[in-house]
Amino acid sequence: MKILYTNWINIVGVFIVLFLFTAIFDSLDPNVSRSFFQAIIASLIGIFLYGMIFWICFIIALIVFDLFLIVFNQKHLEIKLLLEWIIISAPFVYGAVKYPEQRILYIVAVITFFITQLLRKGLINKATH
Repeated sequence: MKILYTNWINIVGVFIVLFLFTAIFDSLDPNVSRSFFQAIIASLIGIFLYGMIFWICFIIALIVFDLFLIVFNQKHLEIKLLLEWIIISAPFVYGAVKYPEQRILYIVAVITFFITQLLRKGLINKATH
């Protein structure tokens, strides 16, 4: 069960990077006239409200794949984390292809999720040994 608690790094990591990315990107966009504070508020609203379905599905997918792949057997942990990353990231890669106006947001989310999966390997090893 300690392994499920290591999902916090994925959730927090993806949230922080997407928040910073959208806040900075929105404040630098020449087509939009808003202050940095307004960009921060818009980013929070976008991530929490617009992305609510994303967060619910993301957390459920992490828990389900952890239960089936990792919790009972930590052998080949790197491969299992990579497989989990590929499966969970697949819809976002599709979104990056289908929606060019949000492509960079999807790519940033997928890359961040990959990095947090690498960091999570250390947390899982620490929690189980």
